[in-house]
Amino acid sequence: MSGLVVVGSGPAALAAAQAYRESDGDGPVTMITEDVHPPYARPPLTKDYLRGADELDDLWLRDDGWFEDNLVTLTTGTRVTGIDPEARRVSTGGAQEVGYADLVLATGSSPQPLPVPGGDHPDLVYVRDLASGRRLRQIAEQPSGRVVVIGSGFIGCEAAASFATQGVETVLVTDEDIPHTRRLGAEAGKRIADWLRTDGVDLHTGSALAMIERTGHRWALRLDDDTMIDAAHVVCAGGARPRLELAETAGLALANGGVVADSLLRTSVAHIRVAGDIAYARNVAAGRPLRVEHWGDAETQGEIAGAGVAGRQLQWASAPGFWSTIGDRTLKYSSWGDGFDDYEVRGDDRSWTVWYRQGTQLAGVLSYRDDDAYELGQGLLAERAPYAQAIDEVDR
Repeated sequence: MSGLVVVGSGPAALAAAQAYRESDGDGPVTMITEDVHPPYARPPLTKDYLRGADELDDLWLRDDGWFEDNLVTLTTGTRVTGIDPEARRVSTGGAQEVGYADLVLATGSSPQPLPVPGGDHPDLVYVRDLASGRRLRQIAEQPSGRVVVIGSGFIGCEAAASFATQGVETVLVTDEDIPHTRRLGAEAGKRIADWLRTDGVDLHTGSALAMIERTGHRWALRLDDDTMIDAAHVVCAGGARPRLELAETAGLALANGGVVADSLLRTSVAHIRVAGDIAYARNVAAGRPLRVEHWGDAETQGEIAGAGVAGRQLQWASAPGFWSTIGDRTLKYSSWGDGFDDYEVRGDDRSWTVWYRQGTQLAGVLSYRDDDAYELGQGLLAERAPYAQAIDEVDR
């Protein structure tokens, strides 16, 4: 029984293995993933890779030499089926067991299935992994008719804009009257909607999907306002759910849809740490636990977890944030995820920032072509700055 086992191969898992080595961890390291590929970047799957600007080799996060040089054993195509915390062993789908001294769980999320009749059809494209990314690219390169994207979250908007800019007839269906209103407010949502329309996306807003049916090589979608839409392809981008099955089998404490962890990413079982989408971890700056599903935060949490195993004590204290590129326009967003009471927009169509207020506190910042404002806002969020202070610094 020795060394570190990391379950997963996303940004959190890779960061944990790397941070362990960079923090002078000298035990054996094993990464186990059911994905058949080595770690790769997923954000480009709905953007540069879909559009053909990136090739497969551009997606790999590390080359083969990195694993060898850092003495990390990468086991792909292998599913971990159970964890025995007392024996400190994980079981795999091949009925094999792997012992460990410390374990980092970074199992990520799975797409939410469409909760409608026909939503479980295997021909639907759920945006999740490289296999689905290849299907998206094939659709863009060899379109056979209209593509319908379900969901107006960032992944849905990214995919819809990418298809449309490649000349594919694209419809985006959302139950929101304006995309992103719930998260970003109406003003930002209107600007995103205008971008999508400019890129050629046909927006069908204010109606939820009610039924989907496969007939031959075509799809028939019925919305809850009885609108019917015919499609050659349907892409589902309706959100994700954390993969908590292993945490449950290990008896880890769960809350708010995640694995409870402290600011060092330690779970209720001392030798098991957690990182990424499944973590419900205490953020020092926020003063409470948070669960986030952002690439950068997954890397940060993975670094904290891996370094902690090696004896280097870091704490999660940064404000959560992420970037999204819709067409050729990049948004940067940071917030505590509690919503907002009001907001203020600064700038013009060429460059703008939205400042969000909750009570008297700064609650979030969204920027387009204003990196200074984004960095200022993220720093002020981490300081728990009052909203008035934030606006005062903006006005200086």
